[in-house]
Amino acid sequence: MNAEKLLIKQVEENRASSSYIFYGSDPESLYDQVIRFSQMLNVSKFSIIEIGPENKEKNSRDEIRVRNIRELIRRVNLTASIGENKLAIIRDADKLNIEASNSLLKTLEEPPKSLTIVLLSNNLKLLPTIISRCQVVKFSDDTVRAENDSFSSFTSPGKKIKTVFSDLDKLISSGVDLGEYLESMLVDLRRQLLQEPSFATLFKIKKIFQARSDLAVTTNKKLVLENLYLEVL
Repeated sequence: MNAEKLLIKQVEENRASSSYIFYGSDPESLYDQVIRFSQMLNVSKFSIIEIGPENKEKNSRDEIRVRNIRELIRRVNLTASIGENKLAIIRDADKLNIEASNSLLKTLEEPPKSLTIVLLSNNLKLLPTIISRCQVVKFSDDTVRAENDSFSSFTSPGKKIKTVFSDLDKLISSGVDLGEYLESMLVDLRRQLLQEPSFATLFKIKKIFQARSDLAVTTNKKLVLENLYLEVL
């Protein structure tokens, strides 16, 4: 059974794991796979949290540090009151340093409710204790090049729009501080911009700044977030 069919079967039978390792030779395609998986789990874009390696210090190597894991958990807890499915993505998980690995282990042992954790890597150079607590899913080159037909029932445009607008209602009614929520999105986008500058990321940052300003002067918060989603997400 190939990787996609395995994941679909697990979701349909309500036995998806709380933690996975997706690995293969193409990081970009692995990321596409985990986004499709999030759609299968009915995780909204507003409930996806991701981290990756950072290299802000001169002559230091790219790695995921313990502060990145703590930031991930902080952001998960920020959306805890929404009560919906959440997905944490750890890109280039083989770059976890030992302190970050040990911190992640504690979360893997007792994952927060409704949270699925997916580690992405092009190899399995991870602590054996981390591997043992995750379901390992290998994506071959043929798999990552496959058509998306098997996911079509989860990703039709009409269903996605309806789901997102419904998720916005939940987000607003949950009482989450929307300014702080948008700030958590900016933190991740700033990190992406430093690692891989692009006009697309810069555009998203600009639109989120505008949305944050609009939230401060309007009572129609849902309209602001709907416009943000339609423009950049």
